[in-house]
Amino acid sequence: MNSILDSIVTSSTLEPWVIAVCLGLSVIFGFGLVFLYKFFRKKKGYSTDLPLSLILMPIGVTAIVMISRIIGIESSTARTTLGFSFAGILCITRFRSTQKDATDLIFISSSIILGFLCGFGYVMYASIVAVIIAIIIILVAVTNLSLPSPKEMTLKVIVPESLNFDKLFDDTLNKYTKSWELRRIKSTDFGTMFELTYNILISDLSKQKELLDEIRERNGNLTVQLSVRRYEND
Repeated sequence: MNSILDSIVTSSTLEPWVIAVCLGLSVIFGFGLVFLYKFFRKKKGYSTDLPLSLILMPIGVTAIVMISRIIGIESSTARTTLGFSFAGILCITRFRSTQKDATDLIFISSSIILGFLCGFGYVMYASIVAVIIAIIIILVAVTNLSLPSPKEMTLKVIVPESLNFDKLFDDTLNKYTKSWELRRIKSTDFGTMFELTYNILISDLSKQKELLDEIRERNGNLTVQLSVRRYEND
């Protein structure tokens, strides 16, 4: 090898030690991603089935890319296509329903990238990429960069069908928030009630009770719900 970043796969015939190194490194990367995922999601909780996917994904992609060389597929494009096909099948199975958190996709993508690098024999390059990914994830988790401000909240207000709610709460929201937006209007209780959903940026967290009290005075003392937005879909 002319450089430490070169591939350890130097011929069409894969030596046993090359296969062992590439697969072994992909296993290490898989477990490393699991630990990073749990660390990153420790405050919000995590999907219990994703860790297994993170372990198996780089191993599977590495194995597919390497076996394609063993059976005589010399084109790197063809081997890449096979690896992507395998990863795509797993991703479709894993994400067949709408996901609430895009960070799962980020970890899956990282596992695919590392699997490809191992499969093509770029073990040092894969190690460098893995270290960079780990540093970024740890920094984002420690600094809470991925979490919205606790002042970013969701406000849900129930109003009776007979109440004209157009601009009913505008002055109250202007008083207690820096910004707000009416996101959704939904009928409930067989059309006898309406649920108004607002995205708000509250000015002062200590004024939450005053905000709720003023809204309850106008909606007939019906249900009013205020929640931090990052927990809204949990």
